[in-house]
Order: sequence, then C-alpha cells, then structure tokens
Amino acid sequence: MVASGMEPNVAWRVSMVVPAVMFVICAICMKLMCWDMPTARKYDPTVTGKTQKPSMWDYVEVLRDVRVVVMIFQYSACFGTELAMNNQLATHFRTYFQMDAGDASALAGAFGLMNLFARSLGGISSDICYKYFGFRGRIWAQFLALFFEAIFLFSFGQVDNSQPWYVALAVLVCFSLFVQMAEGTSYGIVPFMNRKQLAVVSALVGAGGNLGAVIAGFCFYKPIQDALLPFQVHAGYVMFWALLSPCYYWSETGGMFCGPAQSFEKGKTNSSEPEPHTKPEATSEITV
Repeated sequence: MVASGMEPNVAWRVSMVVPAVMFVICAICMKLMCWDMPTARKYDPTVTGKTQKPSMWDYVEVLRDVRVVVMIFQYSACFGTELAMNNQLATHFRTYFQMDAGDASALAGAFGLMNLFARSLGGISSDICYKYFGFRGRIWAQFLALFFEAIFLFSFGQVDNSQPWYVALAVLVCFSLFVQMAEGTSYGIVPFMNRKQLAVVSALVGAGGNLGAVIAGFCFYKPIQDALLPFQVHAGYVMFWALLSPCYYWSETGGMFCGPAQSFEKGKTNSSEPEPHTKPEATSEITV
C-alpha cells in the first residue's frame, strides 16, 4: 500500500480490507464445503440427548455448576489475556521503550504469531496427558499452562526500560506460548463437562474470553497509570483462577488429585474419560 503511493496512516487502514475479504471467502467456503462431522454433513444435536433448542433455563442450569463457572473465568484468564495484550503491547513498546511505531508493532506481533502452533500444542499436550495419566492429566495440563502463563506475565511486568528490548521480547514469547496453550487445554476439558449441554457450555466458555478482555482493560490497565504494575496485577488474576483447578471433579472421571469414585466399576467404561457424544453411524459416503 505504501509502495503504491499511499500515506502510511492511510495505508494501514486500507490494508485491513485484505483480511476482511479473506475472512468472507473463508466463511463462504466453510458454509458450502465443510462437513459438521467426519461421518455426517449436518450435526444432529439429538445424539447428545437434547430434543429442542436451548432456552434461557438451559443457561441457568449450566451456570449452577461451579466447574463451568471456573472454566469460564479460566478462559477469561487465557483468551481474555490474549485480547488484552493485543490492545496493550504495541503501545507499551512504543511509549515505555521509546520505540518506533513500526518496530513496536512488529514486536507486539510476535505475541500473536505464536497462534500458528501454540494453541494446537495445548490441545495436543492435553491429549498426551490424558493418554498417560487419565482425565486428571487434562486438568493438570490446564493448571500448568495457566500457572506458567501467570509466571511469565508477571516476569514481563518486571522488565523495565533500563533493559534491552529483546529481554522483554524473550519473556513475551514464553508468555504467549503458555497463553495460547491454555486456550487449547481449556477446550480439551470443555467437551466433557456437560455432554447434554455441550453447545451451551462451549458458548459460555467462549464468551468468557471476551469477558476477560473487558475485566483486564477496565480493572487493570485503564485505572493503573504505572507502566508495569498492570501486568503484574493481571498475572495475579491469572494465577488465582489457575489455583482453582482442583474444583474440576466428576465421580466418573475423578479430579486433579484423585481418580474416579470406586462406585464406578472399571468394566463400565474402557477409559476414565466420558465420551462427548455417541458416535452416529455413517449414513452416506463422503464424496469429493
């Protein structure tokens, strides 16, 4: 855009048209070409036991489960943190480290660049932990991702402008890694929290990310004028919710420090992890 003769302050705005068009094309392709499930073009909600659309009472029922509430706020502590960092980092590097706007944006972009693999890495680590340690492995993966996210966020808040910018960048990359991993480990647990209300749980947890960004912006970064203290306070918020991971306990799967209840016979299931839904039989072949 700049090479074509546009002013920089106009070029970056016009460049936003490119991802917008790409998103529209991607959405159309997904709508017309993608299957909802590997074995069926359309997802049938009746496989979860539901026969009607969600109502307000479904949301009330789900929110009465403290484990769902904890997951909502844990997701606010990871995806909400990601959104908050997207708003804060470029300005932080530009004003606090006195960097050029372009260089500051490039460093801030390193945070988002970790999305290329780190979120998937979180889901993969959750699966691996389940393979070796049962369902409690998923909970530990969630806890550790949030724990180290808080550690590196606090560390980022300790890097002052007397140190080189690359020190802040190194800490930021480690911090970003665990932020994205926590998002993946969160949805390693979500499908098994309430199988009948899976759609409602997924929606509420996803909304928790937006809630986290609002909490961070209005409670940490806007009222606190210090350049570093908001990051440290935000780290405390993340750590608080990480330490509530022991709240995840189900009789059939166990929890963070114990296995399933003895009343659940080993022969009833082949694993300690409940299936998210009954696998429907394939009724048609996938055609290309």
